[in-house]
Amino acid sequence: MCNLSEEEAHTQVILPFLRDGIVNYRRGGRTTSHQVVDLRIYKTKEHWSRKQSTFDDFIAKKNNVAKAVIAKAQSRTVAPQHRVFVVMPIQGDKYGEMNEQRIHEEFTKRFVSVEKALSKQGCVAIRIDKEIPLDDLVRRIKSEITKAQFIVADLTDERPSCYFEAGYAEALRKPIIYVASKQSVILPGEKTKIHFDVHMNVNFFSNHRELQEKLSAAIEKNRELLFASQANGATPTAKA
Repeated sequence: MCNLSEEEAHTQVILPFLRDGIVNYRRGGRTTSHQVVDLRIYKTKEHWSRKQSTFDDFIAKKNNVAKAVIAKAQSRTVAPQHRVFVVMPIQGDKYGEMNEQRIHEEFTKRFVSVEKALSKQGCVAIRIDKEIPLDDLVRRIKSEITKAQFIVADLTDERPSCYFEAGYAEALRKPIIYVASKQSVILPGEKTKIHFDVHMNVNFFSNHRELQEKLSAAIEKNRELLFASQANGATPTAKA
């Protein structure tokens, strides 16, 4: 992999190498993965050009600085983020009529709010419709719920799929933080109805700021439960 900036080398090479010994090489629109046993890094002032010399000749008098660069990268590496699966109805249409666009935009914005709140807690939000899974969708959902540290479930204008995902998480005894807006998104002005036995544990919100605040507060209040080892047999539902 040639002519990378220091930051590109850190992101594309060093971190993947430290994580699992695999480096992804992208060339001509195609990405291939390679196992790396011996990583060598040569820091140069000028770019290598195939027209000027062979690569071996280019690095012949250059020092391999991999040891120092890896040490620096290790000092910059943050702790692994916890995966948090977000249960949320897939509603609206980005390219539909105005009302469908409004609904789509609202659920997109509230996912961003959830994402921000989780990020501040060292977590990464996983929402299955944000990816393009090649695997069977239900199998992928089950897999992500199984790998998740805990679950955030938005029951506003819920669909059967939301209850399926929440129920599956409950069966696995995954801690769940339930949230819902006080009013329906599909029918503004109508009070949100929760058709699930979690009424005492739902964090209701009026806007995105309150969603972030209540989600952050619920995480702080239940930190020991939410971030406990999965082997400890956590109680399934987090307190509001």
